[in-house]
Amino acid sequence: MSSDELLEQAARFHGHLGPFLVLGLKAGLRAVEILGWKPLKMMATIILVRKIPYTCFLDGVQFATGCTLGKRNIEVLEGRGIRALFSLEGRGIELTVRDEVLRKAESAGSRMEEVARDFMAKKSEELFEEKLI
Repeated sequence: MSSDELLEQAARFHGHLGPFLVLGLKAGLRAVEILGWKPLKMMATIILVRKIPYTCFLDGVQFATGCTLGKRNIEVLEGRGIRALFSLEGRGIELTVRDEVLRKAESAGSRMEEVARDFMAKKSEELFEEKLI
């Protein structure tokens, strides 16, 4: 699936295209790239500010990984910034949204689709600090 098709499907799932959705999508895609695609076995713990627009990150993660609130294989905790921990079969990855990326997402305003597309075009290491766990 192309990046444009992926964005279109994720935006349809979420209801609109925005930078926090794309950050969650990119985090989830990176987790799947490193750990593999097993939506019934992967676990995700997301630490973030539990208010909109930060929580839009959750829909991106759910869309990309198949970890869902319904299956209870995603946990949401209150915290500062945005950090995502993914685990599968004894392996894990921790992704923390870089401060400058978070500030850009927070200030997107009426440019939210433009910022979202910009994030989609970036490499994972440009968006996240990454640690294998």
